[in-house]
Amino acid sequence: MKKQTKFIFIKLFLIFFFHTVANASISSFIVVKVNDEIITNLDIIEESNYLVALNNELKNLDKNSIFTLAKNSLIREKIKRNELAKYYKFDHTKSYLNKILENFYLNLNLNNVNEFENYLKNFNLDLITIKKKIEIELLWNEMIVQKYSKQIDIDKDKLKKKIIDQKMLNDEKKKYELSEIMFQVDKKKNLKEMINEIKESITSKGFKNTANIYSISDTSKFGGKIGWINEEQLSTSIIKEIKKLNIGETTDPINVSGGFLILKLENIKTEKIEINLDVALNNLIQSEKNRQLNQFSVFFFNKLKLNSKINEQ
Repeated sequence: MKKQTKFIFIKLFLIFFFHTVANASISSFIVVKVNDEIITNLDIIEESNYLVALNNELKNLDKNSIFTLAKNSLIREKIKRNELAKYYKFDHTKSYLNKILENFYLNLNLNNVNEFENYLKNFNLDLITIKKKIEIELLWNEMIVQKYSKQIDIDKDKLKKKIIDQKMLNDEKKKYELSEIMFQVDKKKNLKEMINEIKESITSKGFKNTANIYSISDTSKFGGKIGWINEEQLSTSIIKEIKKLNIGETTDPINVSGGFLILKLENIKTEKIEINLDVALNNLIQSEKNRQLNQFSVFFFNKLKLNSKINEQ
């Protein structure tokens, strides 16, 4: 009943806020050009619906903020898609998309794809649209792996020492539920100004909305949600900062490769787990690979964006 009431509220909000989507007579005009491709006002309205569908808290932002957020999201998507088109053929019917689709609706506390389809209808969206967007992210990650996997540097001895020093083979393990804002300093601002701007946004707009606005991580679409992370998968410097927090609090910006990271501690729990050195090491290696690949992804995207022609109309 609560879920149905929530859907009705969201639908009424969107009818009021994005009513122009259903109006076939609305004029379409170009808002921005990315290289030779255009982004129209109608594209931005659809993207706005998509972003609000993934993070309902965005509906609390003003219309101009959501418009800008959606526009920037589409610019990123266009840049990625243009690069991917050089190497891949797009086929959003592939079966492997279904697993990622499942993660989408589970993140929204929905139970199955039918519920997800009904949910999307409230935002004038369909599964095909979502699958196209998922495919771009999947192919982008695949390309980054192919491009940079040989440059990954893993010191296994150092990781083994970390496991032993931090007594990670104990039967009790801590897990942290985290959200993140990964950001870089804008050329027009210094670091202090950027940090103050983000902190003010967290206070006034909330962490999720601030992640949507400022974070360069793929998690930004879900309000920065990372989920549950085992303690051993986190670096020593990050663990040190997280242990200072109470649930609901955020860290000060942490200097990491590729930018700065603000983490929010959503929850914490302790589990009894049987684990051996090999398993712990493999988990840590995979976590380190992902971390380095994320850095390469940010670096490569920034390079593409710098070489792209982005013209506001």
